[in-house]
Amino acid sequence: MPATKSNTFELKGPVVVVLMLTLTAVVGAMFIFLGPKATEKSPGVLHVGIRYTTEGSVDFLRYGKKGPDARIEFIAPDGNIPHSLDGLKIGRNLVPLENLEPGPYVARLSADYFQPIEVHVVAQGRMINPAKDVELPIGAIADYNMIGVRFLPATSVTNSSISRD
Repeated sequence: MPATKSNTFELKGPVVVVLMLTLTAVVGAMFIFLGPKATEKSPGVLHVGIRYTTEGSVDFLRYGKKGPDARIEFIAPDGNIPHSLDGLKIGRNLVPLENLEPGPYVARLSADYFQPIEVHVVAQGRMINPAKDVELPIGAIADYNMIGVRFLPATSVTNSSISRD
């Protein structure tokens, strides 16, 4: 039997290379052109990790799997609070950085019936950095755009004073 010629379309090596280079150039140009506009409009994101020292206790079960709601407040040197967010849960929380002018702040993290933790930070554009040469409180860690806390129970609160709603 004689061999028949197939009518399928084949791309030759040089054509594939030219198409790949063209596609790469177009996508790269889009990143260069659109990239700065996209990052100017979106706020920065702070990663906040929340844990509790009493998570393993039976008494902690009243809060459910995600624990009690925590709160973060950014306190300016003049005492104003330009940005705060409620409803932080156990684990990693993503907090948008809005309404923060560049400069120093105190990030206060708090939860009902637990001791609040204050971390000195500096806002720079869309970034939050730990303040230099400031000792972090017990139960806190901080790095670029990241704060982690482990709340200790408030010592003045007893089990009988907590309502079981």
